[in-house]
Amino acid sequence: MSVARSSRRYFDPRFEATIITVAPGEHEITSAKDEIVATVLGSCVSVCLRDSQSGVGGLNHFLLPKNNGGTDSSAGERYGDTAMEVLINGLLKRGAKRSNFEAKVFGGARVLSGATMLAIGDGNIAFVTDFLKREGIQTVSKDVGGTRSRRIHYQPSTGRAWVQHVQSSQKSTEHEQEVAYLNRLKTQPVAGEVEIW
Repeated sequence: MSVARSSRRYFDPRFEATIITVAPGEHEITSAKDEIVATVLGSCVSVCLRDSQSGVGGLNHFLLPKNNGGTDSSAGERYGDTAMEVLINGLLKRGAKRSNFEAKVFGGARVLSGATMLAIGDGNIAFVTDFLKREGIQTVSKDVGGTRSRRIHYQPSTGRAWVQHVQSSQKSTEHEQEVAYLNRLKTQPVAGEVEIW
């Protein structure tokens, strides 16, 4: 079954490259020197992962750490455990070698209100830190936590990443999208209930 992707491509003269946007619950992989993957993060986390020798790499964007045993294939990459496996397997299929992997980690901000909402970013950071350590994947840089959303641009062919911190507001588009996405998770549970912590 193919999954509809909401990524879009456009040329950005500032980078002199094609920008490929990555929506929550998705990923993109490229090795093209003139392509950059980009996303906007609040409490979500993105891992920029690449083979430092071949230059093939990509970026994922997940909202919650773990699927907790759900079996619904539509859960997809909104969960970190699935998103990481999909990204790693996609890189290996494109010829990347696991021994050459390097990661950059971004996101996990406290941008949502409410006690349970505040824990989402912290949980995502803890999950991805543990996952990368367990898998023996070196984290070469990270920019996580805080209270601001982030715009991320990542060029896998070179490993270069650009981060722009964005002041969050209750009316911001990124904030509204993240809340709407979280609410969809609550009202459309995957293989039973979704536990938000």
